[in-house]
Amino acid sequence: MIQHALLAIASLLSIGSAALAAEPVIVPTEICRGYFLIPITLSPREGYPEDRTLWFLHDTGASSSYVDPDSIERVSGIRLGLRDRANIRDAHAGPVSINHLQARVGELDHLARALGHPIDGILSFGAFSDFLLTLDYELGEMRLEEGRLPRPDGVTVFDADGPDYRPWMVVEFPDRRRRMLIDSGAALTSLAVRRIDLYDTVEPPRPTGASMRLRQVERRSGARSRLDARIGPNRLIAPTLQSTPGTELIGGEVMRHFIWTFDQATERVRMVRTHPERPITFEPDYDHGMVFEPHRLGYRVEAVIDNTPASLGGVQAGDIVTAFNGQPLDRRGCEGPPPSNTLDVSLVRNGQPLTLRLQLFALVE
Repeated sequence: MIQHALLAIASLLSIGSAALAAEPVIVPTEICRGYFLIPITLSPREGYPEDRTLWFLHDTGASSSYVDPDSIERVSGIRLGLRDRANIRDAHAGPVSINHLQARVGELDHLARALGHPIDGILSFGAFSDFLLTLDYELGEMRLEEGRLPRPDGVTVFDADGPDYRPWMVVEFPDRRRRMLIDSGAALTSLAVRRIDLYDTVEPPRPTGASMRLRQVERRSGARSRLDARIGPNRLIAPTLQSTPGTELIGGEVMRHFIWTFDQATERVRMVRTHPERPITFEPDYDHGMVFEPHRLGYRVEAVIDNTPASLGGVQAGDIVTAFNGQPLDRRGCEGPPPSNTLDVSLVRNGQPLTLRLQLFALVE
């Protein structure tokens, strides 16, 4: 799962006004495991590489944009340090011209391995602040248009104000009410909550793994709520919960049931059910039970959680994982493996290559 330690300085992205007409403009995207990836291509220049496209993950939960130093060097020949900032000019994402994108420089290789697709950068929520931004999970589209959302009606349009400029919404349980960050960068999460032990859950929370953040790895526990939750009039039936020590989140497993339109100027959000006739339910959470930390060859197993596919399959702390199902971690593709209850893990143990077959099962039913 991709989440980030977020900074309080917003990215700046200027989009040529000629790109927007009467109809919404579709920003080219690829949906990868529930994340919106945007190809941003720098204009051709003599003496520079022919391939000057950078793949940015758009994250409504990010307050700053980031770019990987290897990616900047690939398209420009310039090596920047981790304390530097990149200024991307004269670029485009399909019909959208990008005139000024400031991004902090940060290592993103471990996030690419978690996703299974190269990631050159993270695009912050504020990147499209001048326009209405729509994330349409059903169509896999990101759209931009001019205008403003109407006043909140508590049905489809809501106040999205919170402790910062990012989008926040109230999630209501029968016994509590929480304002949570709408976070497309947590695509595999339903709801992330602090003090998960205080929630009424079907089974006690249990360790499930860890989340890869921008600069650290955070342990996670999970459980299924015994109670339903609500966002406005929308009922979330027995959602799965994930622990977090930080910001509470509405993740992609909730977001994918709606079309979201964000108006940063008025701090409003519109959410429209894609299929209002279908109940919003949540599948069990499957995980392998390995806690990873970044390693130059892939991931180092920092810990193995008891009674998980990894522990039962013989994975040990200190193993270096290099591939899943024979595919390098950062090149597994966006569709994921065919449905199966097994996972072949390629690893290096004490300098020797080894492949283990894990029998997968749900850690949270």
